[in-house]
Amino acid sequence: MANSPAPGSRLSPPRTSSGLAGYVLSLALLLPLAIVLFLVTQIPGTSLAQPGSSAGGNTPITAKRPVGLNQPPPPTLAVPTATPQPTATPVPPTPEPSPTAVPEKNRTYTVQSGDELKYIAAQYNVSIFGIINNNNIPNPDSLKVGQTLKIPDS
Repeated sequence: MANSPAPGSRLSPPRTSSGLAGYVLSLALLLPLAIVLFLVTQIPGTSLAQPGSSAGGNTPITAKRPVGLNQPPPPTLAVPTATPQPTATPVPPTPEPSPTAVPEKNRTYTVQSGDELKYIAAQYNVSIFGIINNNNIPNPDSLKVGQTLKIPDS
């Protein structure tokens, strides 16, 4: 018997709210509900008699401005203007292409303090790998000040 009391112990009856405390608890729970129901019935167009239909028939609820605010809206700030007519814009003459510069042959660059291979390559508009292959550089990070690099043709 798992639910049997231990020998010598007494069972007490469950406590129930009775008397004044029970009434106060009931009043505290039911009073807000009653107030809300009363206020809902005071709203025009609502009724608890026929849920789903308005009490006044099929008249829609319309919002009205307060009397003090029932003024026309202010005029616009900009005066309306006529739509401007498009005008023809003259097209400037196309400039003649200038002859492209012929890249120099056998260009060289002398490494200075703080130079990096990527900046040298960008200055001459060639790839880093073109400079590495053209100069047999084993380590691109080991440039020495005063070293002369052959710049490949673009």
